[in-house]
Amino acid sequence: MAAETHQHDIVRRSLEQRQRVATRETPNADEVEAPLHWPSLAALNAQREWPKFSEWVGELRDRYKGLDSYVVPACWYEHESLVMALQALRDHERVAYAKSSPASSGTDWHRAYRDITALLRAFTADLRCGHGPESAETGAFDKFVAADVARRRRQATAAALGQSAQ
Repeated sequence: MAAETHQHDIVRRSLEQRQRVATRETPNADEVEAPLHWPSLAALNAQREWPKFSEWVGELRDRYKGLDSYVVPACWYEHESLVMALQALRDHERVAYAKSSPASSGTDWHRAYRDITALLRAFTADLRCGHGPESAETGAFDKFVAADVARRRRQATAAALGQSAQ
């Protein structure tokens, strides 16, 4: 019995040591990044975030086949209302599935998904863009990101010089 208890103590101490090391090397599971606010992003942050965001939108559309071009058109990134709604959904998903979130968070996320997709559908109904995959222009996203980053740099430069941005 004593040998068995000794082995349990060794295993327990080993696991505790691993936990201490892991805690020092990784951020606190309770700490969740703040929501992303696209209009206030600096140029370098936008340049870094656009590809990740686009990938997330693509993955979302793959997971939820109901997100057709009448909900999220190929040119979604060109429309601030769509970007902001999709980002809110992305932020909600990140928080809902954080390690520190309760088990009910997945249900909460799907409620947010339902609400945001209704909003996206309403926003998209007012747009004049084309629908369907054939409407996606090759290289349009990359051109948009380059123009967006350049615009943000101009705004930052103008603000630094005390001028109004054009």
